[in-house]
Amino acid sequence: MRFCMNDEQTSSTPSLEEELAECKKQCEEYLNGWKRAKADYINYKNETEKRRDELAGMALMTSAAQFIPALDNLKKAFQQLPAELSGSEWVKGIEHIYKQLVEVMKGSSVEEFSENTVGSEFDPAKHYAVGEERRDDFDDNVITQEVSSGYTFRGNVIVPAKVIVNKKS
Repeated sequence: MRFCMNDEQTSSTPSLEEELAECKKQCEEYLNGWKRAKADYINYKNETEKRRDELAGMALMTSAAQFIPALDNLKKAFQQLPAELSGSEWVKGIEHIYKQLVEVMKGSSVEEFSENTVGSEFDPAKHYAVGEERRDDFDDNVITQEVSSGYTFRGNVIVPAKVIVNKKS
C-alpha cells in the first residue's frame, strides 16, 4: 500500500527506502572497517609473537654457544687420552659429564655436525678452512682433516667446522 504525498513532501524529506539504503551503506562501511581492524590486530599479534620467539631463540643460542669451547676441549681431551687411563672410573665419570653436556646442548637446539666431514666437499657455508694440503688420495677441494667440529642452532650454522682442504693445483 502506498501513501500519496504532494511534491513538496517528497522533495524535502528522504524516503524510507533512501534512508534504509544510506543506513545499509554506512553499516557496510563500518563492518568493513571493523574487519580490517581485526585483521590488522591479528597480523600485529602474530608478528609480535614471531619477534618474541626470535628474541628468545637468540638468547638461548647465545647462552648455549658459550659452552661450545668447553665441549670441544673435552672432546679433544678424550681423543688424546692415554690408553692406560681409558678404563679408569674417573675417566668414565668425565665421559658421562661430557655426554650430559651434549644432551643439554641438543635440548637447547645446538648440535654438532662433524659426522662425515672428512671426504666431503668443502662448503664455505658450513666449513672454515684453516689449512691446505696436497694428497693424491683425495679430489681437489675435498676435506682431508677436521680440526674442530661445527655446530648448528635450529638447523643454521653458528660455528663452522674448522677443516683442512685438499688442493691439488
